[in-house]
Amino acid sequence: MMEDLRRGPWTDEEDRILSSYIAKHGEGRWNSLARCAGLNRTGKSCRLRWLNYLRPDVRRGNISLEEQLLILELHSRWGNR
Repeated sequence: MMEDLRRGPWTDEEDRILSSYIAKHGEGRWNSLARCAGLNRTGKSCRLRWLNYLRPDVRRGNISLEEQLLILELHSRWGNR
């Protein structure tokens, strides 16, 4: 039942397909999204690619000194939770 799913790095074309499909239909039901979008990837792979790399509000780049201090403070208080 499981055809050969693509593994490894995502191509620019796959990123474009995923982004445009989500823009038109929204997020959710990742297994059916992967199938309906025509991507030969698992739903989990699509979800992680979207949430960690492609989502427009994902902030990239250096963090500020204030953010770094906040992270250190929260980590000292809460640990790795």
